[in-house]
Formats: sequence, structure tokens, C-alpha cells
Amino acid sequence: MALGRSIRILSHGFVLFLLALSALAAPPPHGHISGRIVRANGSGIGGVIVQLGGTNKVALSNSSGAFSLDEVPPGTYTLTFIAGDQVATEENVAVAAGTTANVTKPVDWNLSVAETITVYSASRRTERVVDAPAAVTVASEEDIRAAAPTGQAPKIIESAPGVDFTQSGLYDFNFNTRGFNSSLNRRVLTLIDGRDPSVPFLGAQEWAALSYPIDEMASVELVRGPGSALYGANAFGGVLNMITKQPRVSPGGRLLVTGGDLSTRRADVRHAGTFGNETYYRIVGGWQQSDDFTRSRNAITEYPGLRREARPLALERDEIEFGGLRVDKHFSGGGGNVLTLEAGYASLEGPVFQTGIGRVQVTDVEHPWARANFNALHYNLAAYYDARKADNQIALASGAGLYEDSYNIHGEAQTFWDFFSNKSRVVLGTAYNTQHVDTAGPNGVQTLMDSAKSENQHAVFGQLEWNATNKVKLVGAARWDDSTLHDPQFSPKAAIVFQPTANHTLRYGYNRAFQRPNYSELFLRAPAGQPVNLSAIENAFKPFLGTTSLGFSAIPILAYGNSELDVEKIQ
Repeated sequence: MALGRSIRILSHGFVLFLLALSALAAPPPHGHISGRIVRANGSGIGGVIVQLGGTNKVALSNSSGAFSLDEVPPGTYTLTFIAGDQVATEENVAVAAGTTANVTKPVDWNLSVAETITVYSASRRTERVVDAPAAVTVASEEDIRAAAPTGQAPKIIESAPGVDFTQSGLYDFNFNTRGFNSSLNRRVLTLIDGRDPSVPFLGAQEWAALSYPIDEMASVELVRGPGSALYGANAFGGVLNMITKQPRVSPGGRLLVTGGDLSTRRADVRHAGTFGNETYYRIVGGWQQSDDFTRSRNAITEYPGLRREARPLALERDEIEFGGLRVDKHFSGGGGNVLTLEAGYASLEGPVFQTGIGRVQVTDVEHPWARANFNALHYNLAAYYDARKADNQIALASGAGLYEDSYNIHGEAQTFWDFFSNKSRVVLGTAYNTQHVDTAGPNGVQTLMDSAKSENQHAVFGQLEWNATNKVKLVGAARWDDSTLHDPQFSPKAAIVFQPTANHTLRYGYNRAFQRPNYSELFLRAPAGQPVNLSAIENAFKPFLGTTSLGFSAIPILAYGNSELDVEKIQ
């Protein structure tokens, strides 16, 4: 308990330190360079090294070709762009104190795919995929576009190396890396712009409530292997990190209309633009109506061996609606500071999910959410709110009505610093999370637990990278999580990355991760099937019981959680 209090004090103190630092620091007498390196058609080129002449400052372009150089003394510079054997320069780049110099560099390079792929998720910073201290798969633009008409985001990584993937309904997907898949699998932590949209009661994703057109994703990265050292609980088999497009670099509108099998009708719309004064916005929305390939099982079943259910499907069609608004404010002053405010909403009617108590159909579910992010030169502050209000769900096996009113509030602060002429980097961060789950119905009676439950969680984490030589990089990381639902967890990570040539890497890593029991596993108390009639047994004892009834004519079948469950661990 004393250690837990210390962690909380340290995490809160770290947040206050960053806030105070940003508030008290005087504007730097330096400038800033921001830009993109692009092909002739305007598409960005990732993985390009950008060197600032006369200094030791170096940047790496991300997947959209964007790069930035901070704390640049006033003056005139030459930028050098390097990608493998390809080299280009941009001369006479003027930087003034407190301003940002914008540079767009077009090139006609012929590069291989491996030379341009960059990732963020492995180290929480942009790096070339061959430099990352973990196995990372990056979805191609073609994969993202192919999944866009369906609205089924997991299809993007269905064929990725190491993925075990199953589908039980139109939007009921389960996947894991390196095997060990299961129903309602939550061993791969899913993030959208840093927000975890999982259902609090189950910890699993409700993919129909994604709240974005699929092709609004700028990047989709899957880190295979344990990731708790940087991401905490449930980054057990990996991390699926999805990042949407910035309004600043994706202006304009688009309308996608889809029709097809299962009487599908779908429309996605987005528009991005500017209010002026370096303020940009994006509006998204969507609607879908379709049949599903689930069938009622109360009278007949699809094949022998399936049990009949107590109730037929309440809805024969799925209907999904979503919308969202994002505003980015870019601040001048040479630091590249950006404030992002975003909110969205999704509603679901009809999807069916396979759970531990049989199939459950959601007939009225709402998902409101909001997030805020402030990114500055050496730190990032983020917070989000994610909620689920299910006014009516039906457990088809038992016929019981299920309800859920839950929310998840998360805050996080992170800082990073480079040392020894950019040969070493340290990342430090702290996180706070609180969840609340209430499954009471309109009459006030709990339908999935015996009472409402809550969790508070605190964490501190850090990572140190050191380029020992031009070909060898050493990485060490660790995280400490303290929660009111489970014992404190320590998650270490270590890796050696050896790069014998520019586009080839040998990597050895050690990771330890954990998955915490969810509310369903800990506190479940719900009907799992129709009552069983055992009156024949009672009748056999009538000579001894007389008129006394044992109530064997309707024995309830209940599913119970285990509040003594420990966390699941892997290394």
C-alpha cells in the first residue's frame, strides 16, 4: 500500500512538473523547421533522414513525409535529405527566432518499400521499421482502402504475419498474435490516436463502434509480442495502434457510398479544412444498414450439436451511426506545439457477439467519447473519456435482458530527451486511469454483477535507447502498474538491435507483459441458459418428501466470476 501511494504521488507530481514547466518557461530564442518530403504526385516519403547543416540536429520523416527540427538557432541553413543511396539538398532555409520555417521538398527518387516504412508504436517515437526493437507490421494504403467499404477495421490486419484471426459475426472479430486466440480475445491492446475504445466490462473491442471511416486511418501498426513495458495492462500479445489523418495534411472532402451482399447500404463522409490562424478541423460521419449472417436458434439450429436458445434475434438487421469533430490548433513560437480537441459518438442496433454466456445481441448501445492532446517540444499531455451506455442487450441463450452503463477516463504525460549528440534518448511517462461499470437495469437490479464496480490505476514508465555503435542499438524499458483490482505489476523490456546493412536487422529482445482479469471474469453473476427442469428427480423422492417441494422444476443456470483471479503473465 505504501508503494502504491508513492507511485500515485510520483505520477501526480510528474504531471504537475510538466504543466509548471510549460507555464513558466520563457519563449525560446530559437526557431523551428517543419516540412514534408514528397514525390511528384504529392504523396509523402517516410524514413528519410533530414540533417541540418552545421549542427548535429537530425530528424526522420514519418509515413506522410512530415519532419520537424526544433530549437534551431536563428540563421540560414542547408537541409540534406538522405534515403539509402539517394541524397538531395535544400539551401537557404532561413530561420528566425520564434517562427517556423516551412519546407516542402519534392524528389524523384526510386525507393524500395523497406526504405520508406516508419513506425511509432515500438518505442513511442518515429523510427525506421528496421531500427525498431520489436516486430512490427505496417498496413499498406492498399489494405486500408480495401477494408474501407466494409467498415470492418480488423480486416486490415487479417493476413498480417503471426496473426490468428477469426470472425463470428459481421462485427464480431477475435484475433491474437502468435496463436492462443479465443472468444472475446483482448490480448492485443487496441489504440486509436492513443485512446483505448474497448468495452470496460469485457475489455474487448466493439468494432462496430469505431467512429471513423476506415480510410481515415493514416497508419495502422501491429506490434507483435508483449508490450506492457510501455503500454501497461492487456498489451499481452501485442499492440494494434491506429492513427488517423491530421486535418492539416489532409484537407478536402470525400464521400464513399457502398452497397453489396447482405443488403448492405453504407455511406461515409469526411471533410477537413481550416478556420485560419493555423487552426484546422475535420468532420466525419457515417451510416450503415445491413443484414447479418447470424440466425435465430430458438426453433432450429444451423447444424446438429448447437443448443437452442431461449429467444430469437430481436433485430434481423444491423444499423450503425457515427460522427465526430476534431480541431487542431498549431501554435507559433518555434516549438511546433499543437493542441488537439476531438469528440465523437456511435450508436449500434443489431450486432451479435459470442461471449462466455452464449450469444448476446445489442439492440440499443451508445458510445460517446472525447479526447484532448497537447504536443510540445519535449513532452506530450493526453487525456480521454470513453463511455458505453447499453440500455438493452439480450442474452439469447437465457433470454435475460442485460444492461451496462460504464466509462473510462485516462490521463497521461510523457517527456523525452536526446543526449550525446542524439546517440541516446530517454522517454519517461506516467499514466492515470479510472473505470466505472454499472449493470443495473431500469428497475435498479444488477443484471451482470452483484453491484457496481470501479477501478483506479496508476503507472510510471520509461525507456532508454543508446546507439552503442553505428550498427548496434541497446534498448531498455520498464513500467510499474498499481491498481485497485490487482497486485502491482512490474514489466521490463530489453533489446539489442544489430544492423549489418542499411535495410537488414538482427534483433534479440526480452519482454514481460500482463493481462488483468476483466469485470466479467472477476464479478460476473448472470444467467447462462434456460432453467433446467429436474422435477423427475424430485418425484423420485416424493415418498420421503411428501408434499414438500424442492423447487427442482426450474433450476437456474448461472455463470459466476472469480474475484480471486490473478493477472495472466507472459515473458
